Amino acid sequence: MKDLDKQDPAGTETRPHKKSMRADTAKITAPAEPKLGRRASSEHRLSAGDLARIALDLFAERHYASVSIKEIGRAAGVNSAMIYYHFRSKEELFAAALQNAIDEAFQLFEEHCQIDDHADAMAAIAAWFDIHVILHKRLRNVVKISLDANSLANVSPEAIASIKHFYRHENEILQGFIRRGMEAGLFQPVDPVRIATMISTSLDGIMAHSLILEDFDMSGTVEEFKRSIALRLGVTGS
Repeated sequence: MKDLDKQDPAGTETRPHKKSMRADTAKITAPAEPKLGRRASSEHRLSAGDLARIALDLFAERHYASVSIKEIGRAAGVNSAMIYYHFRSKEELFAAALQNAIDEAFQLFEEHCQIDDHADAMAAIAAWFDIHVILHKRLRNVVKISLDANSLANVSPEAIASIKHFYRHENEILQGFIRRGMEAGLFQPVDPVRIATMISTSLDGIMAHSLILEDFDMSGTVEEFKRSIALRLGVTGS
């Protein structure tokens, strides 16, 4: 996949050749979710990463098949040639938009969910939930267009691979937290794969719910979910 931060040469618009609960300690201070608003053409020339972020919003607002390159260019304030400078096709842009969102999410996870930076494994899991709240707009877009991608025959294999990698890597990280908690005697014996899958699936449901209901209390729901997971792991609240 192309480097999404690479800037194009000025003026070039040709197509390329190709037991105690520690959840309260997990409150984190993280940067606000990046603003993904549409750009005006009077601003500086956009990077591939900028275009991928704008395209992600459009793909999530509507169905993949109903969004054209021309509409993405209009939303970004550039002509279609500028998009084709970075991406050979809409399919390639779609895959890049997914990968860009996933990379940004895991970068923030890496910065704030390292288990050694927290009081214990429960605090690390709680921080994982908090990051989902911070990135909820981006992550719910990933969930929505992932569902779209699985229903389409012409989506690139790279896009499908990015989706599978996201869930596989998320599951591995959560399994690591759970195993560390059991090794430390904080968690009761559980199946790490099953619990990690339950957390991932439930967070997807929360993201989808927030997309459907404008008055959905995401923060309150996530806090309640933290407590439920802690009880399932055998951690008593205080």
